[in-house]
Formats: sequence, structure tokens, C-alpha cells
Amino acid sequence: MKVKIMKRAMFMIVMIVSISGFAIAEAADYREESNLKSLIESDRDDYLFIDVRTGGEYASGHIPKSLNIPYETLPSSLPHGTEKDALIILYCRSGNRSGIATRALEKAGYTNVQDFGGIGRWSGTLEK
Repeated sequence: MKVKIMKRAMFMIVMIVSISGFAIAEAADYREESNLKSLIESDRDDYLFIDVRTGGEYASGHIPKSLNIPYETLPSSLPHGTEKDALIILYCRSGNRSGIATRALEKAGYTNVQDFGGIGRWSGTLEK
């Protein structure tokens, strides 16, 4: 009887550790440049990557696959139908405006917002 209970308990522990490990692996930190580069290079299209600088700053050079939505227009200017749990990654010039935008989106109920910070943290090429 004790052996059966021990086997069952061990099975449950293994399952819990496996499931929690998978969940942790899925929650990548896109504030890290290497993770962000991997995401950009992937075929995924289930996220928003937003440059919150002005249109002029964006035109002078931006990270590939980013949209330009100035921070002061968020959250009202997000694409129609953006889910509250959608992955949204923000950046700006120094990290100040993206921080403000992150807080505004979180206050509006968005639950999966990450702030990459300033464009100076990006070592890859920029698009114009």
C-alpha cells in the first residue's frame, strides 16, 4: 500500500515540475536582446512590437518588425481587437517613454507587456 502511494506521489511531483518548467520556458523575457532577436527572426505573428517614439524618430531608424505608435496615444491607438493578454513589447530612445507606455497599458488592463527599454540596447541593424 505504501509503495503504491509513494509511486502516485512521485508521479504527481514529476508532472507538476514538468508542467511548471514548460510554463516558465514559454514566458520568455523579451527585455533581453537575444530573446527579442529570436522572436523577430521567427515566423510568429502573435505579438505587437511597438516603437513608442515620434514618427520622425522612427523614420530615422527603427528595430525591424516594429510598429510606430507614439507613447502618448496608447492604449487607444492599439490595433483594433488587441486582446488584454496579448504579448506587447515596447521600446523608445532611452527607456523613459516606453516605461510610461508600459504603465499606461498595464493600468488599462493589459497583462503581458514588456519594456525592452532604449533603442541603444539594440546591437542589430536598424531599418529606415
